[in-house]
Amino acid sequence: MTESGISTSDRMVEVAGHLFAERGFGAVSTREIAKAASVNLSAISYHFDNKEGLYRAVFEKIIRDLKPLRRDLALLLEHRLASADSNHMAYADIIREFISRLIGETLPSEGRWRIRLILREIDKPGECFPVIMEGHINVVHDLLVILLARYRGEASTQETIRLEASAILMFCLQQGAGLAVIKARLGWQEIGPEEAQKVKDAAIRLVLGSLGLPRPAPFPK
Repeated sequence: MTESGISTSDRMVEVAGHLFAERGFGAVSTREIAKAASVNLSAISYHFDNKEGLYRAVFEKIIRDLKPLRRDLALLLEHRLASADSNHMAYADIIREFISRLIGETLPSEGRWRIRLILREIDKPGECFPVIMEGHINVVHDLLVILLARYRGEASTQETIRLEASAILMFCLQQGAGLAVIKARLGWQEIGPEEAQKVKDAAIRLVLGSLGLPRPAPFPK
């Protein structure tokens, strides 16, 4: 246990996660991870066998960290989808909340590294691609498919529904990865609560518009 109360293995996972997200698996050495985590190089092999084992542990941590999000999204559908019936406004409200929570997870600076690393693994699938797919992506995608299928009145097995859900999911994940562009183009110095809400609102309007659902008014200039 370190002075901060975090175990040595957890500290290595946290440090390695940030480094892998920033530069990719191949560009980060075990020596660099050990130095950044203030541990002996042998600690990596002791706790994780090798760098690949540590990389997998990072993704297992990401899946654990995102469990509350998956739970909340599932509860959202469980509590509100049955009563939506054919009410477009009700579907718009559910989708608005779903998208807001999904994008909201990508925006805080302390968790942004998770999304960057997920996107790296999606872009260049490796051994941890099935780990993040089975542990997180598939779950969220399945929920989106259920939601869209109910709204469209179509079967959840329809290819168009599954493709639409994939497009929305990837669009939401990319919001956190594109914050540097947003800041540069809008002249924002930071992404605080107000800016984060504007990012979410803009994305929600696009998604709802693409689905033919009522959209909230744009944020004031």
